[in-house]
Amino acid sequence: MTPMPSPVSRFVAAPLFFVFLLAATTFAATPTEKVLHNFQGAPDGADPTSSLITDSQGHLYGTTPNGGTGTNCGNYSGIPGCGTVFELTPPSASGGSWTEKVLYSFQGGNDGAVPVGGLILDRDGNLYGTTSAGGDSTGADCVSSSLPGCGTVFRLSPPQASSASWTESLLYVFQGGSDGSQPQSGLIFDGKGDLYGTTYLGGSGYCDGYGAGCGSVFELAAPLKESDPWTESILYSFNGLGGAYYDGAGPWGGVVFDSKGNLYGTTSAGGASRCYSSESDCGGIVFQLARPTAKGLPWTENIIYEFGSNAYGSYPMSTLVFDKNGNLYGTTEIGGSGGCTDESDFPEGCGTVFELSPPASGTAWNISILYSFTGQNDGAIPLSGVVFDEKGSLYGTAVTGGGQGDCFWKGVPELGCGTAFRITPPATAGGVWDETTLHAFAGGSDGANPSGGVIYKSGNLFGTTTGYSSTLAASPGTVFAIRP
Repeated sequence: MTPMPSPVSRFVAAPLFFVFLLAATTFAATPTEKVLHNFQGAPDGADPTSSLITDSQGHLYGTTPNGGTGTNCGNYSGIPGCGTVFELTPPSASGGSWTEKVLYSFQGGNDGAVPVGGLILDRDGNLYGTTSAGGDSTGADCVSSSLPGCGTVFRLSPPQASSASWTESLLYVFQGGSDGSQPQSGLIFDGKGDLYGTTYLGGSGYCDGYGAGCGSVFELAAPLKESDPWTESILYSFNGLGGAYYDGAGPWGGVVFDSKGNLYGTTSAGGASRCYSSESDCGGIVFQLARPTAKGLPWTENIIYEFGSNAYGSYPMSTLVFDKNGNLYGTTEIGGSGGCTDESDFPEGCGTVFELSPPASGTAWNISILYSFTGQNDGAIPLSGVVFDEKGSLYGTAVTGGGQGDCFWKGVPELGCGTAFRITPPATAGGVWDETTLHAFAGGSDGANPSGGVIYKSGNLFGTTTGYSSTLAASPGTVFAIRP
């Protein structure tokens, strides 16, 4: 089964964001980047693409889609291994070194392979996430690399004794049909401990002859007894261009709840606007899934916005974030008013940060472009979402541009190895948001091509770089910190 050929196939990102504690890291007064860990490839992890999370002790946790000790995945992206889950322990004294530990190495069979999305943590210290492949070594071939299996939802439980290892449990194995396949994002909990997420492909929709489905939003209901299985329900299957209804296709980011229990997310393609020949030519959508009004009724999809004008961006791949007033914020991979014009079959523009404000009456949300990247020192192609600080500023990363180093990202010509940025709200309503480049990656020891976004708490930013660059020749990537 061949995945839907979408523009997002060039990139990897899994933005899922949480709020974190300050770690013991010393910074200068001006924005300074510090590398907390350099990945080494197998048997260590490689090419981290997701956001990080932390526990109450300030330990950082994340995933790598490559590296580890697995041998069933070959050289999936030039580096052996099927991916890992890792932990970074902060130093006991300020200025010391962080310590990395691989908690689990996926083997590429029934345990899963290639975890692209981030993690979440429950109150008992268990970690939950997804793998985009693996799970059933005899199942459908859901990925073009011929890795077996269509992906999983997994749990990692901490050791019960100091000498024991973390234990993986598979909560669900995707079969590649109407139940979904290839989850690329992380998960969220509801108040009952049930899990929610998206699959990039699969579902009951049919996308323009590709036969892989257009993606889905799913729920995994926790069992009453630990020994019982978790139960998957598909809350919505996207239709792409199928039938008379034009909706989204290929949700790459995750979902978020509003205060009423409705779900919100993005699809990287689909929608009725700017479709030239297939779903992958459309600009993508922002959607709401309205919670059923009575038990047994379906969730209802409402399209909040279709990205049909290049001025407002195209191909949103990120998970959204709410502010306290119910406005939604996210990014688009390309589009906007920037001058990135030489990107093969892609429209012009270097990407945007956008805001969607709920309607005072009626159903139409209002979109505002807070910032359009230029592809110069500010960066280009923000794949991940944004996070707030306590003053209302937004932080994120752009995967290329920045003007430092020579890191061509999958053929995108903007000079530079990516940036970490802040955009600050105007002092008065209706003013212009101000962008500050906190760090321009140079493709050397500082890393290159950050695609996983950042997390923020108490003035510190933490994130990852994939490390791909012409100068580093598929370096395994880094974990970094920045004090803005």
